[in-house]
Amino acid sequence: MANYFEKLKSLSTKAYAPYSNFHVSTICVLKDGTEVNGVNIENAAYSVVLCAERTCLAQVYTLGYRKADIKKLFLYTDSNQKGSPCGMCRQFLLELIDHDVPLEIYNKKGESYVVTIGDLLPYGFTKEDLK
Repeated sequence: MANYFEKLKSLSTKAYAPYSNFHVSTICVLKDGTEVNGVNIENAAYSVVLCAERTCLAQVYTLGYRKADIKKLFLYTDSNQKGSPCGMCRQFLLELIDHDVPLEIYNKKGESYVVTIGDLLPYGFTKEDLK
């Protein structure tokens, strides 16, 4: 799979981040080759902020795709350190992607690492916990 760093960095410029100035972008690659994008969208009322991962996956599902259709998720953050999905996004990802789907996460220097949602949230809350 091609290096997605430049695509993610360019996409991150579309984020709406007037408060934090911290741009995040996500590209979800589907098994049929379709790519779905997402960026973070901030709001003065912080609780209604939408993270890039959630905007991206909401579009994936709106287009009629489901977790079995997702091949890989790429994420970019404006961080100098290793970036990572926030806790809310980890929970969101846990339910909407297969647990073995690779997440390739880039920081603004182009450094990356690959994990799965199982790596990031090994004891996540699932529908099984509701029984």
